[in-house]
Amino acid sequence: MDKKSFQSRLYVVAGIMGGFFLLFLAVLWNLQMVNGSNFLEQATRRILQVETVDAVRGEILDRNGRVLVSNRSTYQVTLETSFMGKEAERNDNLLALLELCRSEGIEWTDTLPISQSAPFVFTLEQATNTQRRNFAALMEEMGWTQPAAQALEQIDALSEAAESAGDSTADSAPADETANAFSTFMGEAYQSALEIQNQVSGLSATGNISAQPLIDAMRSYYELSEDYSDTDVRALLGVLYELSLRSQDVSTSTYVFAQDVDVRFITLVREHQLKGVKITATTTREYKTSYAAHILGRVGPITGTMWYAEDSYYRNNGYNMNDLVGIDGVENSFEEYLRGEDGQRSVETNAAGKVVGEEWLVDSETGESLAPQPGDNVMLTLDLRLQEALEESLAQRVPTLTDMAEGAAGVVINMEGEVLAMASYPTYDPNIYSNTTLYNEAVSNPLRPFYNRATQGTYSPGSTFKMITGVAALQEGLTTPTEEIYDTGRFQYPDGEHYPYGDYHPACWYYLQYGGKHGWENMGEALRDSCNIFFYTLADRMGIDLINKYAAMFGLGQPTGIELPEKTGYVASPETSKLLGQEWYGGLLLPAAIGQGDTLCTPLQLANYIATLVNGGTRYEAHLLKTVKSSDYSQVILEKEPEALDTIDISQENLDTVKYGIYLLGTEGSVASYFKDLPVTVGAKTGTAQVGSETAEANAVLVCFAPYEDPEIAIALVVEHGGSGTSVAAIAADVLAAYFSADSTAETVVSEGTLLR
Repeated sequence: MDKKSFQSRLYVVAGIMGGFFLLFLAVLWNLQMVNGSNFLEQATRRILQVETVDAVRGEILDRNGRVLVSNRSTYQVTLETSFMGKEAERNDNLLALLELCRSEGIEWTDTLPISQSAPFVFTLEQATNTQRRNFAALMEEMGWTQPAAQALEQIDALSEAAESAGDSTADSAPADETANAFSTFMGEAYQSALEIQNQVSGLSATGNISAQPLIDAMRSYYELSEDYSDTDVRALLGVLYELSLRSQDVSTSTYVFAQDVDVRFITLVREHQLKGVKITATTTREYKTSYAAHILGRVGPITGTMWYAEDSYYRNNGYNMNDLVGIDGVENSFEEYLRGEDGQRSVETNAAGKVVGEEWLVDSETGESLAPQPGDNVMLTLDLRLQEALEESLAQRVPTLTDMAEGAAGVVINMEGEVLAMASYPTYDPNIYSNTTLYNEAVSNPLRPFYNRATQGTYSPGSTFKMITGVAALQEGLTTPTEEIYDTGRFQYPDGEHYPYGDYHPACWYYLQYGGKHGWENMGEALRDSCNIFFYTLADRMGIDLINKYAAMFGLGQPTGIELPEKTGYVASPETSKLLGQEWYGGLLLPAAIGQGDTLCTPLQLANYIATLVNGGTRYEAHLLKTVKSSDYSQVILEKEPEALDTIDISQENLDTVKYGIYLLGTEGSVASYFKDLPVTVGAKTGTAQVGSETAEANAVLVCFAPYEDPEIAIALVVEHGGSGTSVAAIAADVLAAYFSADSTAETVVSEGTLLR
């Protein structure tokens, strides 16, 4: 190559390099001089957001200061899609998060009512009405308006019907009727909008509606890559579905993806630098005891039924639908004290979503910080040790009573209406809601462990009602403490007198069982021996109106005032018969006097009735609330005072007469052997209430109080199909021993900073 050619090529290369250099200078000039300020602004851009910080919920304690419910510090994962980029990047980001969850065994929130794996079918029977409503809304958003509108209308109608019937679990419990109707609507939609098959391999002979067409439609709707597996698609759709729900309602804007995650998972999330995935500190409700589940209740998210109610407490008091609130039990009853006030803070993030600054907002009117204010602490009237004794005794003894013994309930109450223990058998652990397996087992249990028999189960009181008949007759001057009535075996009038009850001659239990009769007995003896003829005679003198008057004063057929849902039951009367669609006959007066017939009451009503009787006639409101204290225990916010609901004028002589009859049964009668080793004297009355078929075991009922001389507590026990009331006396003895034994007496536990009372 000659020198001239080489130089020309060198010039070309130099020219090209010079051109690149000039281009570089031009770009540099543009970056620094022309648009430098814009790029600098983007690099240092800050995003300012206001976020709500949940207040710590107050603690729940027993009367001696033992913590029953507290809070545990945990971490949760929330998603903010605004930092996740466009659809493809967002989907890859979410899939990476899901893969981390699978590898670490982390469960995440997914209410899309479609099975998690192929073949995909609907799981509407497991969804709540709110979840079905949300699902219908998505169908409408995707363009399937007609079936979605029909489904929404059907769900609303069924929910309203459930609420009208008084079903408090209408939103939280599966409703097969709604699910079936919804599935039908969806099936019709698929048939008209998509070509689907009604039978899927592996399904039952009846067939389930395939969800594959919806999976395919949602895959397209959310722009999911064809490279994703079916399992990944289903998982992603669940997350995207949750995000869609929150984008439609500002009250549910934050998606809590996973709760109570461990430090290892947090570390992995941060190592992967997943965009829009935020780890926040929070608290989880922690139940410190396995007892008192029906009383304590639970917390959970606000349901649609709760939120959209016409006069919603939650909508009107600053809640949002993500808030955890008391769903039932005292968690719900004392929500106003336990809740606290959420805080507001501003959070500054850079373009990458990293937090670079945060501070609490300030109230513009008061100038006070809007940091969260923890809830107040609620002290209950419960004695945990007594509650434990009651529940343990029920669990151990009820299954041994009869082959047919099923559910049971017990209540211990003091003379001023404070509920010291209240149990329903079978029960469940308050922490069950965090264990899916245990929860499903409890739900499928035919004995319904979630059902609170103590306040909502209604039972015939049987012979435990006889004290009301006795007091009424004594106070109205229709008998005397010393009058003796002759038990003839069957109830009848003396020869020559007109008998008003036709051929109806009810017998005494003693006559039916042994063929004998009690003979002459006074009030005390008749209560000891539970002589039916004695109380039939009193009823014949009084009539049904007087019996009803005194039954109401003792609280039967009346609300007790307890802070939990309760049934009020009935007292047999012409009005009750009419209400039940039955005809009242004059002969029904006689069984009404001994607690049979249409008279139904709860164990709580029975316990409060006995407390009313032995305290001299003052019926107090039954209650669980004792004291409300500030979050640091330094101030008493509320001290519950006993509230008298009624006062019965009982002369001391008449009271002593009836109490003596109960004393005789407790010390000489059928239950005396169970109480003889206790350090106190016990008054007791048994009841046996026939239910169902003649071959079924009767319900066993027992009421008692102690000490006889100066009553402190009253107890009521009911065992479904437990046989005679005598058979449950051992349970009462266990509870009385726990209450009166010195080594079982609880010492007050004083929390730090507690204001001593």
